[in-house]
Amino acid sequence: MKKTETKKNDQIDNVLATLWEKNLPTLRERLDLLDRTASIAASGALPEAPRLEAYNIAHKLTGSLGMFGYQQGTDIARKIEHILKAPTPAQLTTLTTLAKDLRTSLAAGL
Repeated sequence: MKKTETKKNDQIDNVLATLWEKNLPTLRERLDLLDRTASIAASGALPEAPRLEAYNIAHKLTGSLGMFGYQQGTDIARKIEHILKAPTPAQLTTLTTLAKDLRTSLAAGL
């Protein structure tokens, strides 16, 4: 790799690290919301308003985590998003585990 390419890659890494740090409070809020929604859903039922809010959060995480190098987080957020799009009671009970798995996959960056 050329020296200029290495420098550009370092600059990109620095920008991404700065963006990650800047957005950590929002990310933590989103993870907390998913945890709360999963707790509600553990009963096998989930009201429409929290379902839609959690769906939107999962969708945002699906779109952004990969950019920061968290492919596993993207995959888990995608599963959550898919479940919340049209959940069945059995699927809703899996959200607690998925929310925990998502947080675990991001633990190094939190």
